[in-house]
Amino acid sequence: MKYIYINVLFIVLLSLFSSFTFAATINVPADQPTIQAGIDTAQNGDTVLVDDGTYKGEGNVNIDFKGKMLTLKSRNGADATIIDCEKILETRGFTFHNDETIDSVLDGFTIKNGVHILGGGIYLSYASPTIKNCVLDSNEARRNGSWTGLGGGIYIFNADPIITDCTIIRNEARNTSGGGICIHGVWWRDGVVLRETDATPTIENCSITDNTGSGIYALSSVNPIINECIISNNSGRGIFFNIEARTRNPITNCRIEQNRGGGLEVREYSVMEIQNSIIVGNTAEYGGGIFCSLTSVLAATDCVIARNTATKNGGGIEVTSKWGGTVVKYCTITQNTAHEKGGGIYAKMFLSGFDLTNSIVWGNKSEGTHAEVFAAGRQVVIRFSDIRDGLDGIDYEPDGEDFIYENNIDEDPMFVDADSGDYRLKPGSPAEAMGVQTFHVGPTAVSQHGKRLVRWADLKRR
Repeated sequence: MKYIYINVLFIVLLSLFSSFTFAATINVPADQPTIQAGIDTAQNGDTVLVDDGTYKGEGNVNIDFKGKMLTLKSRNGADATIIDCEKILETRGFTFHNDETIDSVLDGFTIKNGVHILGGGIYLSYASPTIKNCVLDSNEARRNGSWTGLGGGIYIFNADPIITDCTIIRNEARNTSGGGICIHGVWWRDGVVLRETDATPTIENCSITDNTGSGIYALSSVNPIINECIISNNSGRGIFFNIEARTRNPITNCRIEQNRGGGLEVREYSVMEIQNSIIVGNTAEYGGGIFCSLTSVLAATDCVIARNTATKNGGGIEVTSKWGGTVVKYCTITQNTAHEKGGGIYAKMFLSGFDLTNSIVWGNKSEGTHAEVFAAGRQVVIRFSDIRDGLDGIDYEPDGEDFIYENNIDEDPMFVDADSGDYRLKPGSPAEAMGVQTFHVGPTAVSQHGKRLVRWADLKRR
């Protein structure tokens, strides 16, 4: 029995040793002339290492991992290693559609000038690789029917990839849906269950900027993880959840700024939660910072919502809700502008509720009425908050049922220097238990110490 055990142990150790010993590195172009040839030659566990240069043409575009668990890596990073699709129709950088897992790794490439109807740069369907240290630049999702033109940079369908430390810039979605990234989930079709769980891609520490269309567009049965991202200067919304995108993962530690279609939007029976984030300098017709539609649910916690503009209602936030609901707590909402009503907040409620707690709404303006808060309808609750002009500014009498207004103050919160974007509170502020509270270290930080938005002043100087 002892000898059998030793033999089995020996075989197991030999197998493990072999898997480590015989993992190969295939060099492109030294060992194989194209990137695809390198992948085709490789086995699971191998590395395909690509030299500096610009790669184009057959074998270097429309690259397919073919389900292999390997690492495709550039020798010296994305700046030095470029896949150029040359704006040729139906040409993109990579297609993942063979059940790739996180052990299929794409690391350190620039992918540019791709043109396709879904995913101009990268297309993923039922495949969940790891994509890191990549640049998606000037790719296009061209429209050819109602469900095309999605995902100028990256299109994700029913998949759970990890996308980290990437720059997604100057891409275009002709459908305006996901100029940067489109996340699309479908759990059933024609009576057939396509997927038992919602797609849960991870987008972390990425810069998604200057895209035509929304920065991130999430559609249908998806549950994305979005963390530590900068989403800026896109022509649509920074982040847009639509048609039952009912995420259970909050958007965290993000900076959403200067998007020309607004900061965030949640629409058509979708659910969005955002925490510890900066929403600043965005512009939209309704809800410059955040817009929540009739049927959707929004929760915002520990966020700074500042300097956003609505050409109609809701400079900071607009909620027009019938079946959904909104909760805003520990937020600082300041220096937003509406051209009609609700410089800080516009909340018009029908059958659902709006709950504002432990927040600061101060220094907003409207060219029409209600500079700070416009509230109407049923189930509006405002508690433990600092509201400039108080009830006089809201012009809506509490009745204990439809409108509850309790334990609020109307006192200058004493920002250190709001004009320069420093929303720390001076010692002795009457609003010290209100506004942003969370401590977080990083480029999008909101600091508990002195309630300082750590990088906001630097951001404004830029």
